Amino acid sequence: MKKFIFTLVTVCLLSFSLHGYASAEGQQLTPQKVNLSDTQKQELDKLHKQLFTTKKELINKYVEYGVFTQEQGDMMLKKMEERYQKLKENGYMMRWHHHQGKMPQPQKNN
Repeated sequence: MKKFIFTLVTVCLLSFSLHGYASAEGQQLTPQKVNLSDTQKQELDKLHKQLFTTKKELINKYVEYGVFTQEQGDMMLKKMEERYQKLKENGYMMRWHHHQGKMPQPQKNN
């Protein structure tokens, strides 16, 4: 009986996870072109600064508690600052993919 219930739960979980792939099939892969206003950019800048301030505090606490060394903490803070500067240079337009700056192109059906 336990095997049957386990199998049933597993099948249900797998079928739910496959549904996400099927529903995303027809969606466009390229991002929309959006021009943010100066007001929108200022608001995003404020939120990103708050986020980075909190992350810096968190990293410093981990260094204080000995989870990270000072060098590791400094490296994390440096990388975080670099990402913030790049985000600022790109007009606060985040890249949500991890393809080294290249968006995957949609496949054309023949």
